[in-house]
Amino acid sequence: MSIRVVLRRTLSVSAVLVFTIMSTYHIVRHDMANMIENYTGKKYSSPSAHMANTANKKDGPANKKDGPSQQRQNIVLVLIDDLGIGDLKCYGSSFHETPNIDALAAEGVRFTSAYAAHPKCGPARLALFSGVYPARMGSPHQEELKKYEMPNAFECQKKMGYRQMRLPLQVTSMGDAFKLNGYRTGYHGKWHFGNADGRGLPHDHGFEISIGATNLGAVQSHFYPYTNPNAYKQNPPPPMPERSDGTYMADQLTDEAIGTIKTFKNDPFLVVLAHYAVHVPIEAPEDLVGPYTKKRKLLNATDQFTHDHGAVYRTSQDHAGYGGMMTAVDNSLGRVMQALKDMGLDKNTTVVFTSDNGGLASSIKEKNMPDIPTTNHPYRHGKTWLYEGGVRVPLIVHAPDRKPVEGGESAFLTTGTDMYPTLLDLAGLPLQPNDHVDGISFAEAVTTKRDGSVRKKPLFWHFGIGPNEKEGRGAVPCSALLDGRWKLLDFIDEGNRELYDIQKDPYEKNDVSNKFPEIRKNLFIKLKQWRKHWADDDFYKKELEKGEDGICVAPEGMRI
Repeated sequence: MSIRVVLRRTLSVSAVLVFTIMSTYHIVRHDMANMIENYTGKKYSSPSAHMANTANKKDGPANKKDGPSQQRQNIVLVLIDDLGIGDLKCYGSSFHETPNIDALAAEGVRFTSAYAAHPKCGPARLALFSGVYPARMGSPHQEELKKYEMPNAFECQKKMGYRQMRLPLQVTSMGDAFKLNGYRTGYHGKWHFGNADGRGLPHDHGFEISIGATNLGAVQSHFYPYTNPNAYKQNPPPPMPERSDGTYMADQLTDEAIGTIKTFKNDPFLVVLAHYAVHVPIEAPEDLVGPYTKKRKLLNATDQFTHDHGAVYRTSQDHAGYGGMMTAVDNSLGRVMQALKDMGLDKNTTVVFTSDNGGLASSIKEKNMPDIPTTNHPYRHGKTWLYEGGVRVPLIVHAPDRKPVEGGESAFLTTGTDMYPTLLDLAGLPLQPNDHVDGISFAEAVTTKRDGSVRKKPLFWHFGIGPNEKEGRGAVPCSALLDGRWKLLDFIDEGNRELYDIQKDPYEKNDVSNKFPEIRKNLFIKLKQWRKHWADDDFYKKELEKGEDGICVAPEGMRI
């Protein structure tokens, strides 16, 4: 046998061994990455291969790396589940202790007019990562679009094959945009807008590493193995690395996020830490709950609530278990900030802290109040409602490369759809207006006094309400519009509309419909037009073809 043949066979065996090792590494590192090809039809590529091919796929700047991450601004987004506007000490809580979050606010900018794009988790998150109103995607109840006078959106989504609570795989979302610009990307925790078949998870939307993300909206237990054998419905736990029994979810997610930052530290990165806390079930380690149990006893606290719009909502904040969860997420942020400092990344990493929607404060029945964990009082109601308590959220931005606005507080009017363009802006990356069509950047408000008047369009919300929300939280189908100082709520099935001057009456105590009938009328016209035509504006166009009712296509320039 010739030396050439031996050498060829040796190289072949070596190649097979290298391929096997790299393939195994690829599967482990990317956390069930085979789901990408099996379920989405999109072939996964490594970051380097992806960057090499982006010029042929989606337009954007050249994907050159500038060297170590110290030369580009990193982004860490910390997203808390169901965190209410009044849950933090820096936002007025007298019960919860949140020293690390308060420190972030003291060193950065605290926003006082930040809104969720939807009063429920999944749709609100879809907006955060897509930059578009969730109703455009039929989220969360696509079948109700037609019922509530949205025929164009219904037909458009049906023809394009959209599914409930799904961000279309073709759309360039936040993770995609950062990855296209040469950033490493990691996602840790709750996702909640993928498909039940496993498609549409972070790997499909530009995140190189994904840990703990599923299409489900909650864990059955916050303690490993994150299951509850006594639960009414058995759901699989999130895909997480194995830990010892009793490990707390918030702690493990923090470990994983810090591990990803260590992996990425020599490159620019976007890392998302999306806690399943403080969503139900209300569970926390006893050493965190104990201090709140004592505090509640010292206060001689009792559950306080008020009746409103056929439901009730909590007005007292004194739930010990929830307090323990608040301490857990506060400790998590403290650990992340310390890790950034230890790795020398604290001077070039922007940290953004926020919630997906308002705190869980409402119920259909008084007897449920002991299980309702928080209040948004003096704001009205909570999660699943379009009153302020359901959509106002805390938002803190700590950008070490920018001098904070005077006083460290901004009244800039912002909503969830703004997060995508703002993070691009804070990283010094070009905006993608053909993608985040309902969002604008609020990065300028971090350093400059701005009031949100740069918005050319009102803020819109729509929630058709499913049976779980009606039976559990008492919420009713509603659309809403916020145009400057005026907020209109249209309770669709009731035929009732309410008008509030949010500047004078942020707690929505006084319906001024009778005092300003023309304003109410004009805002209702705007709201109806938005519901009817949101599929015909800059995001989609309806084009007639011979013998057909029409098809929906993305506008010229949209990257799909």
